[in-house]
Amino acid sequence: MKLYLEGPGRERRPVKVVSTEQKSFRTVLEIPGRRLAGIGTDRMVEVNTLMDEEGNLAQQIDCEGFRYRFTGSELPWSLIVG
Repeated sequence: MKLYLEGPGRERRPVKVVSTEQKSFRTVLEIPGRRLAGIGTDRMVEVNTLMDEEGNLAQQIDCEGFRYRFTGSELPWSLIVG
């Protein structure tokens, strides 16, 4: 199984998991067309840190494990499993 992060311009970078830890995420109540921040509960999820071939680290930013952000960047990248 191979892992890739896909970012801006559909650029894909091969990555590997370098660490996994349990963290508390606040789940947010969502209503179609509206998002109500601050309403929800904390839940424990497994959070992965990925590394690309150049040593850049990307931290998971969602509860599901499909969205990541590289250190020093505000742009989200999507996990692709192949």
